[in-house]
Amino acid sequence: MTSATQILLIGAGELGTAFLPHLSALPHTHITLGVRTPQKYNHLSSATVSLTPLDITGPSEALSQTFANYNIVISATGFGQYNGTLLKLAKEILDAGLLRRTANRSRLWFFPWQWGVNYDVTGDGQGLMPLFGEQAAVRDLLRAEATQNNIKWTILSTGIFMSFLFEQFWGVVDREGGGITVRALRSWEHGITVTDVSDIGKILARVITGDVEADNTVVYAAGDTVTYKELADIVERTAGEPVKREAWTIPYLEAELAKDRDDHIKKYRLVFARDGVCWDKHGTVNYELNIPVINVDKSLSILKLPHNMRSIMTTVFT
Repeated sequence: MTSATQILLIGAGELGTAFLPHLSALPHTHITLGVRTPQKYNHLSSATVSLTPLDITGPSEALSQTFANYNIVISATGFGQYNGTLLKLAKEILDAGLLRRTANRSRLWFFPWQWGVNYDVTGDGQGLMPLFGEQAAVRDLLRAEATQNNIKWTILSTGIFMSFLFEQFWGVVDREGGGITVRALRSWEHGITVTDVSDIGKILARVITGDVEADNTVVYAAGDTVTYKELADIVERTAGEPVKREAWTIPYLEAELAKDRDDHIKKYRLVFARDGVCWDKHGTVNYELNIPVINVDKSLSILKLPHNMRSIMTTVFT
């Protein structure tokens, strides 16, 4: 009888909880959800999902020993981490791989927290996003040392979460002031890749089952890749009324940031006005495997509600 594949899923936030239904449906697999306070997440336990206390800021030696007990480690910790935490985790995974080799066990498969943009291109956003720079450093470390440390890794780049595109604070789709304004970052021809969190879990499960070649590489997903012109057209069509269109060019975004250098949202906007934040849907895992995903159009029309954009967006995204 084949023993179950042991998966450690770190984190039970928006992304981690979206992963669970897809991972727990995999055959001959058991999921351990690693969180700081397991008692808060007892509702997530099942026959195929157990919980364990885990603090990734803890001592590295103990964490490496813990990670070595699993066949697959998936990080869904989110961005709310101390500087250096993601690189620390990657190093602990490398040590865990060596522990497994010493015990004559198979390679550990690592999915780092890289569910975002192409950090090889963005780098640290010209100094604006040290965390993005750390993400790039994690990639460099895995490329240099994973194989010799009995580790294989996969990065699944997904763009931003679909819901984030419509958050009021992001400012791209603005519902305040009695109308709807759609703003382009950089230009109307500039693009953005977005993926629904549940679809990320669906695609991840197919990667784990080996339906696509993903060893020691970056693979891509996309619920949709749209230009800002296409986004404005979709919003206008869904709203059933004209929308105001406003382009925030790179010089404009730079000037706005200069007024408040510590504004993280302004930093994000400027970074997303540059390269590395979108890719062709035809080069994605979901396209290759014909996995149905939610696109921008469907995300705004999926609810059986009156065609009032402010009502739809308030219900879905806030």
